[in-house]
Amino acid sequence: MYAICKVDIAPLRQNASDKTEMLSQLRFGEIMQITAVSENNKWLKIKTLLDNYEGWIDILQVQKITESYYQQYSNQLHLHQICSSIQTICHLLDNKGNILESTHLSKGAILPFFYEKKDTKNLKPRNKSFFQIEEQLYLFRGEVYEQKYEPKKLISRALSYKNIPYLWGGKSFWGADCSGFVQEIFKSFQLFLPRDAYQQALVGEIVADFDEIENGDVAFFAREERIIHVGLVWKKKNALNIIHARGFIRVDKLDKMGIWSKQEQNYSHYLHSFRRLKF
Repeated sequence: MYAICKVDIAPLRQNASDKTEMLSQLRFGEIMQITAVSENNKWLKIKTLLDNYEGWIDILQVQKITESYYQQYSNQLHLHQICSSIQTICHLLDNKGNILESTHLSKGAILPFFYEKKDTKNLKPRNKSFFQIEEQLYLFRGEVYEQKYEPKKLISRALSYKNIPYLWGGKSFWGADCSGFVQEIFKSFQLFLPRDAYQQALVGEIVADFDEIENGDVAFFAREERIIHVGLVWKKKNALNIIHARGFIRVDKLDKMGIWSKQEQNYSHYLHSFRRLKF
């Protein structure tokens, strides 16, 4: 069985209860495989398509989909767009174009099989945006990210999250942990990373020479050789910085030892390695 997230942000929990730890989050339009159902039929154990994460989700926050749609979705990821509006709305339409219901969305929501249609009836045509879930057609009122990757764009998108709060298991504009933040920024370019920092450290190419670090490289930090933290490299006027989630999304100084906290006058994390992702 398969399903798709139908709310903007849904918690993925360790067990079938709202009282248990939030391991991660699912975003609107994210699909999953259902692997088990709780005894009370209120929770689904799922495995996500985009990052292979497993946990329990409230059955009311998802919509069942067919295996055919799941396969079409997974085989054509390039057809799905990512919402760039901080906050917007979409409308479920009937076959006559009437609005049946509306859903609020935010930056990072996934819009499956997105397309635009020009309104040729007006003197100044406006593009109307749509996406589809199974046979359901949605009208989208917001903006989407441009998919072409450029390091400057990545830094700009990362800085747009500055000062949002740290949230364990979070991966949205309203709260994120370190790896969730990095995952969301690269997702805006249609690059879907694994969920956890130690998994992300296996993606891309190693940058061995510290002097060759570039904007947009991914920096990893360790304690006793175990990777525990991740952030994005930002070169500003030849100064090396790290954009990362610690308390909130922030910018700190980066050097060969690690992350230097000006406020606390010490190193918060110690450097492990760098990776460069290819597009």
